[in-house]
Amino acid sequence: MSTPHFVTHLRLDEALRPEQVAGFEMVFSELLDASSTAHLRDGGGEWLIESLFVDAPDPAIVADLLAPVFASCGLAVTTTEIAPLEQRDWLAENRAAFPPRRIGRFWIYGGHVETPPPPTSWPLLVEAAQAFGSGTHPTTEGCLRAAEAILRRGRRQRWQVLDMGCGSAILGLGFMRACPASSLVLVDNDGLAVRTAVENARINALPRRRVEAVLSQGYAHPAVRASRPYDLIFANILAGPLCVMARDQMAALAPKGWLILSGILNSQAVMVERRYASAGARAVSRLRIGDWTTLVMRRASHPARLGGGAGLWHPRDRYITA
Repeated sequence: MSTPHFVTHLRLDEALRPEQVAGFEMVFSELLDASSTAHLRDGGGEWLIESLFVDAPDPAIVADLLAPVFASCGLAVTTTEIAPLEQRDWLAENRAAFPPRRIGRFWIYGGHVETPPPPTSWPLLVEAAQAFGSGTHPTTEGCLRAAEAILRRGRRQRWQVLDMGCGSAILGLGFMRACPASSLVLVDNDGLAVRTAVENARINALPRRRVEAVLSQGYAHPAVRASRPYDLIFANILAGPLCVMARDQMAALAPKGWLILSGILNSQAVMVERRYASAGARAVSRLRIGDWTTLVMRRASHPARLGGGAGLWHPRDRYITA
C-alpha cells in the first residue's frame, strides 16, 4: 500500500446515529478511495471522521459527494478539512479506533483485539487500515445480515459463492467462516483489493484450494465465468455498476441461487430492483439501515421468500419482505 500523505477531517453533529455517520464515512472509503478511514467522538461529543489519502482529494468533488448525505440527514453542509499528514503513527491510531464488531453471528475483529470471540460466532480477522471495508458500513452489515438469514433457511453445507467487487473480502470470507466446505471466488477491479483479499484469506487460515481471487472488470476474467453457476452472489458496490451488470449477474446465478446487492442508497433501490427485474430477477427481501438498502433477489420463477427470524435483524433496521 502506498504511504498516505494527506488527511481529511469532517466534524458532524453529535446527535447523528452511528449508521448515519457510517453513511458519511462510506463516501471517503468507497467513493473517494481513501487509504483508510475511522470515525469517533471527539472530546466535545461531536463525531469526527478522519481519512487518509495518498494524494489530496479535490475539495469540490468531496463537497459534491457529501452533499446528498448531508441533505438526507437534514443538516447544513460543513466543510471537510484537507491537510498534509503529520508524522504520526496513524496505523496504530486507526487500530485503536477499530473495535470488534458483532453482526448477528459474524464477529469482525482486528489483530489487536484480545477479547475472545463470542461462543457460536463466526469470527473473521480483518486488520485495520486495509482499504475497501472494515465491517462498519451499513451496506456491509446489510449483506452479512442477509447472508445469515439465508443460512438459517436450510442445511446446505457446500455453496458456490462469488464476491463481486470484494474489497477486503469481508462478505465472501465471512460466509466461508459460516460454511467452510464452500468454494469462493473473489473479484475486484483494483489490484490492492485483490491482494488484500488474498491476505485476509491467508490470515484466517481458509483453505487455499477453495478460495480464488482474481483481478477482473466484472465477469470479464475467464475464471469468474468458469466457476458458474453460483449459489450465492454478493455484490456490494454502487447502484450504477450494479445496473450495468444485471444481466451478467443473472446469467451467473444458479436456478435456485441467491443474489445479495448493496451499496444502494434508499432512493436508488427501486431503480436497481427494476433493472434486475428486467433481467429475470425479483426481490424477496429488502433491508434498510440508515440511508442504505440491501436487496436480496432470486430468479423471478423461484417461489421461495426470505423471512427474518427473531433476533436476526437489529431493532433500528427496517426489514421488508417482498
